[in-house]
Formats: sequence, structure tokens, C-alpha cells
Amino acid sequence: MEKIAIQIWKNHEINDDDFKNFLLNEIPSNLKSDLTSYQVNLPDKDVSKASGLIQSSYPPSPNAIVFLKVKSLFHVEQKLKAFESHAEKLFSYIVSESKIIEVDESKNLNKRTEGFSQIVFLEKPDNIDRFDWFDHWTHHHTKIAIETQSNFIYVQNSVVRKLQKQAPDFIAIVEECFPSQAMSDQEEFYAARGDAALMKKNLEIMMDSCNAFIDFSKIEVIPTSRYLVI
Repeated sequence: MEKIAIQIWKNHEINDDDFKNFLLNEIPSNLKSDLTSYQVNLPDKDVSKASGLIQSSYPPSPNAIVFLKVKSLFHVEQKLKAFESHAEKLFSYIVSESKIIEVDESKNLNKRTEGFSQIVFLEKPDNIDRFDWFDHWTHHHTKIAIETQSNFIYVQNSVVRKLQKQAPDFIAIVEECFPSQAMSDQEEFYAARGDAALMKKNLEIMMDSCNAFIDFSKIEVIPTSRYLVI
């Protein structure tokens, strides 16, 4: 089983509605027999209040991020070229998935997941080796991310390899879902509703951990609407 993450910058001649329909309906319909899971994340109007959370070291941010699972890329690689018909550019990665916080996904199938999904693409800073990077992420930061934030879905994707040579050298891709209020309310985001002191404390703990292993000059943070199709 292989999970693939795809960043897509849409063809500028295609409108947003047609692009959304292509990703949510046409692609899964045509590839259904090959897919064991299919999810689309779109930075659409439903997450406009989260614009303050966007960070982009490689602007512009992609117009969609797709996560799909197949038995083997070997058998479907040519079929996945279907995404190119609506794309000006795309980068894709094979990843190893770790579901840290899960919910009953049956309630999310074929509709927008509640709240919003923040997708984060991370690169390894030069001053830390790969082993120490993952050691900090898994044995230190993960617990902090759970305890200091209001995330109700938390998926860590370790990048196994990139599928285009020119793609950025991301080491990991994070998927986190938060309540709608967290788009613009830091107290809600940092699990401290109505408690400014706790919000400040959680923010400081989170940032101290992030600064130990994240290069903020090489990061993509994209608030999105999450659609789990398969």
C-alpha cells in the first residue's frame, strides 16, 4: 500500500467550480477501482477567515492538495497523469502515514469535514540530521501538538520520496483538523478558550518545540476545506 500526496496548481483558464468538480467527482469516478482512499483539500471560500494562518515559502500556494492510497504506484502511475489535464503544475510525494488522532470517518465521507484542515509541508533545517529531526518530531513535539492545540484529526506523513526531481525537499506533511472558530481565534486554536494566559503558555510551548526542528523559511502552511471522498 502506498499513500501519495499531490500539490496541484490549477490551470488559470479553469474556474474554481469546474476544478472542484474535477477533483471531487471526475477523478475518483475514473480511478475508483484503483483507489483505496481519496481525499481532497481545497483552500476555498469556506476557509477565508483562516487567511492569517497562511505561510508560503514557495508562493503561490497550491490550489489543491490531494491525498490518495493505492496498492502500488507502479500500476497506476500513468493513470495519475489525469490530474495534469487541469494543472499548470503539480508536485507529488510518496509518504508513510501515521494517524495520531482519528475520528469516525464514516460521518465525513462524501462531504466537507467540519471545521478546517491545516496542511503543513516541512523541510529539514541544515543544522539537524534526519534521525534527530524525526526523533524530536515523534518523541517530543507530537505530545505537545496534541496537548496545546484543539486539533481533532492529526495525521503525520513522513516523505519517503518525491516523484518530481524539481519538487521541494519536504521531509514531512502534516494534516490537522481544527474547529471553525480556530480559523481566527488563537484561544480556540491553542485549546484555551476564554483563558488568555493559557493560550500564551500553550503558544510559547508550541513555538519552542517548533523552533527546535522547523525551518520557517522553508515551510508551507495552507488552511483548507477537507473532503474525504473514498
